[in-house]
Amino acid sequence: MVATDRKMDYLNDEFFEGLSKEEIEQLNSELCDDLLPAADRVKYHIDKKGQNFIDKEALSKWMEEAAVASQIGQDYIPFAKETKGKKFVKVEEKKEKTVYDDEFEKLLAEAEGIGDCDITDGDIDALAEILGANSLLGSVDVSSCTRPGNETGLTSPIPDIRANYLVEAGDMEEVNEIDVEETLQEIQNNDSSLTHCIFNNVPLDQEMIDNITSAMVDNTSVTKLDMCNCAITDESIDGFITLLKTNTTLESLSLETNKITGKQLKLMVQALEFSETLKELRIANQYFTTGVGDEMAISKALANNTSVVKFSLNWKNGGARNSADRLIMRNCDLARKKRQGIS
Repeated sequence: MVATDRKMDYLNDEFFEGLSKEEIEQLNSELCDDLLPAADRVKYHIDKKGQNFIDKEALSKWMEEAAVASQIGQDYIPFAKETKGKKFVKVEEKKEKTVYDDEFEKLLAEAEGIGDCDITDGDIDALAEILGANSLLGSVDVSSCTRPGNETGLTSPIPDIRANYLVEAGDMEEVNEIDVEETLQEIQNNDSSLTHCIFNNVPLDQEMIDNITSAMVDNTSVTKLDMCNCAITDESIDGFITLLKTNTTLESLSLETNKITGKQLKLMVQALEFSETLKELRIANQYFTTGVGDEMAISKALANNTSVVKFSLNWKNGGARNSADRLIMRNCDLARKKRQGIS
């Protein structure tokens, strides 16, 4: 203990000689001197001695072996170091693709059936890449460009993220307790009390979907039909196209989160030319992405309809989206003028 100012003048050596070690430590903790080191001013001290050096690598190895030997749980997966992101490639190691005129002419000649050699699928893919066709196609269109008997398809240089994207179970957790058979019977009987049909989150087979669309053709009571996440595929789209062309009561149709390709979505939107009552069409979040060509066709088809004021689709092409937005705004303005009695 150190005494350096007048606070400790009343203490002498005889006083300290009569104190035990514990009493000195207690006195040292109670009489705090600003000139004492921080370690001596605190009231709590640890008398534990420092430990020896620990071999971290050996300890880690022992812990891993002990964990494996303990057999706690059946889902143990050993740690494997992985590198995130793309592998760094030096600029000088990148190889530029060079297309020679004679090779290009050979591919064209073989594609036209001229020449002695048979063109392979790899040659077709290479030719499509040269022409830039695969960058203009969606995932479904690319996979359909194979020759008969081959299912390889073209490989697009642009990664199509949504092509392999599965909708998470958490996005559609709501349980639908609708009685499908009973609701179908009410649609067929044109029950006036049924105006909103909600089949969301109920997996339906193709036969049931066809029965629903067939019943909706002559129904004059249902104004809103929701069939989101019902596993609807291209095989059932003809019924919806017929429904859009003939039904004069339906105002809202939702087919989001299904498995409809861009080609069939395009045909559905083109069928809106014959509909004057539908105000809302939702076809976003499909399992397959829509090709740029189909998106352009969809935006053009919207020009032939003046009743739809709400439209949803996962656009990839900015020009097609802007064109569709302008057409929807036009329809909203026409609906406003109609409500106000303005010609």
